[in-house]
Amino acid sequence: MRALSALCLVAALGVVPSPADPPAADPKPADPRAEFFKAGKVVRLDLTVDRKDLDALGRDPRKYVPAALTEDGKTTYEKVGVHLRGSAGSYQDVGDKPGLTLNLDKFTAGQRFHGMEKVHLHNSVQDPTYVQELLCGELFRAAGVPASRIGHAVVTLNGRKLGLYYLKEGYDAGFRREHFGRADGNFYDGGFLRDIDQPLQLLSGGNDVADHADLKALVAAARDRDKAARFRKLEQLLDLDQFLALVALEVVLWDWDGYPMKPNNYRVYHDPGRDKITFVPSGMDQMFADPDGPLFPEFGGLVARKLLDTPRGRELYLAKVAEVMDKVYKPDALLRRLDELRAVVQPALAGVDAGAGREYPDHLRRLREAIPHRAKNVAEQLKQLDK
Repeated sequence: MRALSALCLVAALGVVPSPADPPAADPKPADPRAEFFKAGKVVRLDLTVDRKDLDALGRDPRKYVPAALTEDGKTTYEKVGVHLRGSAGSYQDVGDKPGLTLNLDKFTAGQRFHGMEKVHLHNSVQDPTYVQELLCGELFRAAGVPASRIGHAVVTLNGRKLGLYYLKEGYDAGFRREHFGRADGNFYDGGFLRDIDQPLQLLSGGNDVADHADLKALVAAARDRDKAARFRKLEQLLDLDQFLALVALEVVLWDWDGYPMKPNNYRVYHDPGRDKITFVPSGMDQMFADPDGPLFPEFGGLVARKLLDTPRGRELYLAKVAEVMDKVYKPDALLRRLDELRAVVQPALAGVDAGAGREYPDHLRRLREAIPHRAKNVAEQLKQLDK
C-alpha cells in the first residue's frame, strides 16, 4: 500500500523515475607496447649469453642463440633469442657494438617485452643523433604509413657496456594487426638492395597466396608499357594512398637509402582481405642527406619509378607532397620535438660516453638546420612546378 501511494505521489507531481544507470563497460585495457613508447624512458638492458653461444654468434651472426635479458635490473626474461643484425655501414661483430635482434618467444613461447614478440637494438653507428628514425617514423605514421615506434636503451653484454642504442618495435604479429587489422598476410623483407622482382624473404604469412604471386602481379603491372593501363593495374594492387604518402615523405625527408630511390630498407605486406600491397619504411638513419634534393629524383624502386612515370601517378604524387607539407611536415613542431628528444638522449649518451654527450648538440645541429630549409625548398619547387 505504501509503495502504491508513493507511485501515486510521483505521478501527481509529474516526476518520472529514471531507470538505473547501465553498468559501466569495462575499460579497454592499455596497450603495453604503446604505453612503453609513450613513456619515452631510456631503459637499461643487460644481456647474458653463454660463452659457447657467443662463439656461435661469431661464426653465424644471423642464427638465434639463447640469452637472459634483464630490464632496469629487476625484470628478467629467460631464454630470449638473440642474433646480430645490420648490413653495409651498420654491421659490427659481437666484439664491437653489434646491432641486435631480440626474439622474446623464440625459445620461450608467449614471452613478450612490453607486448612485443620482437625488438631490434640499433647501434646507430650511422646516425649519431639517435633520433632520425624516431622523428621520421612519427611523420610516416601521421601520414598514414605504417612505421615502427622507437625508444632508447643502454645495453650491456655479459657485463661489457656496449653503449646507447635505439630500441625499435619489431615487425611482429602485433605490429601487423595494429596497422592492417590482421597478421596473416604475406610479409616480406626487402633485404639489402633488392627490389620486388627479386626473391624476397617471406618472413610470415605462409597461408596467404603462394610462390610470391602477390609480388609477381605487382611487377607485371609496373612493367605494363601502356601507361594508362599500368596506372589502373597499380591502383588495383597497391594501397595507393599509403604508397604515395611513403614516396612523398621519403623524398621530402630525402631518404636516399629507402625504397623509392635505392631500393633498400623496406618491408612489404600483402593484405589478403583487401588484396592490397603496402610498403613499410625501415632503417631510416640517412635522412635529410640533401635538403635541396629535387622532388623528382632518380627513382630506383621499380614501383615508384613506374607509377610516377604515368601522368595520373605524377599528378597524385605532387598532390600528396603538397598535402604532406600542409598537414604533417611542420618545421616548428619538429624543432620542438628535437628539443624534447635531446633532453632524453643527451644525458643517457653522456652517461656512457662523456665526450659523445658533449658533442651531441653538434650532431643535432644538422637536423635543426635541415628541417626548416627543406620546408622552404619544397615549397619553392612546388611553386615552380605549378608554373
